[in-house]
Amino acid sequence: MLALFAGIAVGASALLGAAPASAADPPPVGFAYVALGDSEAAGTGLLPAVQQDCLRSLKAYPIIIAPQYGGVASHACAGATTGDASNPAPQPGTAVQQARDAIAAGRLGPATELVTITVGINDISWLSLLVQCSDPVNELTCAGLLPSVLAGVPAIGERVGQLVAMVRGFAPQADVVVGGYPHLFGEITTPCSIGSFQGQPVSVSPALAGLANGGVTAVNRAIAAGAAAAGGIPAPIEAAFEGHGLCDTSGPWVSGLVNGKKTADRGLHLNWPGQRAYAAAILAEL
Repeated sequence: MLALFAGIAVGASALLGAAPASAADPPPVGFAYVALGDSEAAGTGLLPAVQQDCLRSLKAYPIIIAPQYGGVASHACAGATTGDASNPAPQPGTAVQQARDAIAAGRLGPATELVTITVGINDISWLSLLVQCSDPVNELTCAGLLPSVLAGVPAIGERVGQLVAMVRGFAPQADVVVGGYPHLFGEITTPCSIGSFQGQPVSVSPALAGLANGGVTAVNRAIAAGAAAAGGIPAPIEAAFEGHGLCDTSGPWVSGLVNGKKTADRGLHLNWPGQRAYAAAILAEL
């Protein structure tokens, strides 16, 4: 079951960008657009993939936004957590380290106009909780784990705020837009099929869907509060995706579970319409 939910929070790292206008004058430090974050920013599972280690796709929302800025320096990567911006030591696999890498490479700086960030849900043991709660036999175990998992949510907002402040310190002219996560399943009253895993059909109960959606809402609120407190711009992703969960009838913007070596990473990630909707929600805040 762990593999079923592993796609909820993964991310990626790509680099596209315009060349300097003049070779005679060194360009100002910073790409116009820099993207940081996890799988939502990576387009994980969507083909064509351009970077296997980070599960990054050419259909990720930063690539959709990029033409308006002449390209994008994307440092997002699979499984990214927020990280501690106050810790000077390297923090592999964190958005803080992504930002530091972008600064060191001269991609994030005074000339940067837009920074997008999608990170946070990997900071808590959310996947383990969903696995426990997916089995009705573990109902008591699930109930016992929930408080400890949700206790870590406020810290997500604090770390997102630190990250935004760090980015704004190096790119003071940039809009720093921070997105959250969509509800995966929508509101249901009967079990909902979400695809198959290893040839076996998988369904989600109303109780598990409610738990997952409620947890996402809590994480989104923490992210938005932390971003706003540090001068960032929260993007209301949850509202933008309303009615487009896996179990909704309006057309899902999230992929169900998919078998096959090339498509397995797609499960429970944004599909192509979802990535376009995410890009539109970011741009609507500018």
